[in-house]
Amino acid sequence: MVEILNQYLTLIADCIMRNGGTLDKFIGDAAMAFWGAPLPQEDYVMKAVRAAEDMRQGSDELSKVLMEKYGRTVSFGIGVHVGDAVVGNIGSPQRMDYTAIGDTVNTSARLEANAPARTIFISREVADCLEGRIRVTSLGSSIKLKGKSDMEILTMDEILESD
Repeated sequence: MVEILNQYLTLIADCIMRNGGTLDKFIGDAAMAFWGAPLPQEDYVMKAVRAAEDMRQGSDELSKVLMEKYGRTVSFGIGVHVGDAVVGNIGSPQRMDYTAIGDTVNTSARLEANAPARTIFISREVADCLEGRIRVTSLGSSIKLKGKSDMEILTMDEILESD
């Protein structure tokens, strides 16, 4: 189980790093990442979406390898949201972590928690930032996120532009 989890988390970390993200932490079998800090970035929303798409595509190949070796696969959903967050060294003198906190982080986590396997859930804010650059399908407010009344959720279907 540890070997499977490590291969999966390596895939996630590689996709984040390759697309200029900051890998904040692993949370069990999930990862948290952000873009635009510690240094400002151009086109950080697209970089986050590209990382998500790389994860989705990479999971197919990883699943084949894991099935051959262990008779098991991995599947996961992804959530992407954009907005303000408090970013910095947060903690105590005994343990300090560079991290992001706030409503944007919570919304991303709730999107991820509701996303079915191989699905990238994004917020309307992400879709608006990337209008014309990605293809999406609106789910409207059919999925309810805790603390978010009538939030529109979309699936990110594909990236329309190449690098």
